[in-house]
Amino acid sequence: MRKSFKTANAQMYLKALAGVLAALNAVALFFYFAPPGGTREELSEQIAQTRRQIAAARGQTTRMKATAGKVETGSDQATSFETQYFLPKRVAYVGVVSEIQRLAKVSGLDERDSVYTKEPIEGTEDLSLLTATANFQGSYANLMRFLNEADHSPMLLMLDALTAAPQSKSGQITASMRFQAIVREQ
Repeated sequence: MRKSFKTANAQMYLKALAGVLAALNAVALFFYFAPPGGTREELSEQIAQTRRQIAAARGQTTRMKATAGKVETGSDQATSFETQYFLPKRVAYVGVVSEIQRLAKVSGLDERDSVYTKEPIEGTEDLSLLTATANFQGSYANLMRFLNEADHSPMLLMLDALTAAPQSKSGQITASMRFQAIVREQ
């Protein structure tokens, strides 16, 4: 009987061992077909998608750096333009009057009367618009030379309006011009 008890006991251990091995094989089979992180194809797709996202982010970073560089360049150019062409308040009137007189003298036009007004520019706190309305008399050629000189003036004088009428003297005209300049308040 001893032999049969050992055999029965051994058979029971073998059956238990076979059951445990079958359960472990079932678990291994489950992990083979449905791994916890995903299948090899799913993981490969995730890697590819992550690489595409990284490439897109790098491209966007490059574009943003380029845009930031352009904004900085634009800011520097705007500051340079303002410094060069916006007149300080304390020298604006003298500068505009002397420039208009210089243009008239160089072109041969006779300056008659002038009116200067200043009004704030809407939407800004420190900029004003200086408007100079001046009347001149001379020939058509003198007027064309005046306009050419005004166009090439180092000061930013914007010609806002121009009216010209012939005079009874032959070849003489009278012209009324309105110039504008930007003034920066201190």
